[in-house]
Amino acid sequence: MTTGEKISYLRKKYSMTQPILAEKMAVSQSTITSWENDRRSVGNEDLVKLADLFHVTTDYLLGREIKDDLLVAAHMDDDLTDEQKKEIEEYIEFKKAQYRKQHEKD
Repeated sequence: MTTGEKISYLRKKYSMTQPILAEKMAVSQSTITSWENDRRSVGNEDLVKLADLFHVTTDYLLGREIKDDLLVAAHMDDDLTDEQKKEIEEYIEFKKAQYRKQHEKD
């Protein structure tokens, strides 16, 4: 998933429209659209704001894989499509990033 796809995914997960996210980020809706379509890179300050807003790490948003000892038990049935398996794996990474972000503050 690209950074733009992750922003779009998170925005929808949190039931936000592009105008609402734009207001929260103090940018224009066209900026949000450009980020989500990967036509424009997200600046460092905005990347941090997005990570804080969505309770994830900047590494997650940038697609950086972190090798750590955080294990997740998961079982995937054999009848899932490759796309469904990929979506589940991406969701697991999203949840792990959320967990790390929440525990950074502790």
